[in-house]
Amino acid sequence: MSKRMNTEGVPREIGYTFPSAEAVLDRSMVVAYLDAVEATHPVYREGNIVPPMAIAALAFRSLAERMSLPPGTIHVSQEFGFHRAASVGDALTTRARISGKRARGKLVLMTVDLEVTNRDGDVVLSGKTTFLLPVDGYDGQPQESDAHR
Repeated sequence: MSKRMNTEGVPREIGYTFPSAEAVLDRSMVVAYLDAVEATHPVYREGNIVPPMAIAALAFRSLAERMSLPPGTIHVSQEFGFHRAASVGDALTTRARISGKRARGKLVLMTVDLEVTNRDGDVVLSGKTTFLLPVDGYDGQPQESDAHR
């Protein structure tokens, strides 16, 4: 049985690994992030260091592009650990894996582990995010996500 997503975009099994995502951190991405959060610190505006939360946003965006969640989903929590700095020009790879899933009445609590590494394989960010998903429409049958057909 393949480990694809069901029609509502909810991955079926604990251990499911999403397709990895690669991105090169360019100056325009950093400036867009700084503008969005209205950050003015010169270490980010004038230097080559990428704000840690910009990397977290990139990781979360990578996950969101690979998993469409059903209506009524609630993003419950997220935790990040930052292990090393990243600079403009760095190539990063984001990986995500379902590490927990349990039913709570008519809801499913699902935890996804995230890891971002640089081109040398060093961990830049690790973390997890948890969603509360409605059970309605979730049949548990794997089907491919529209994002990866």
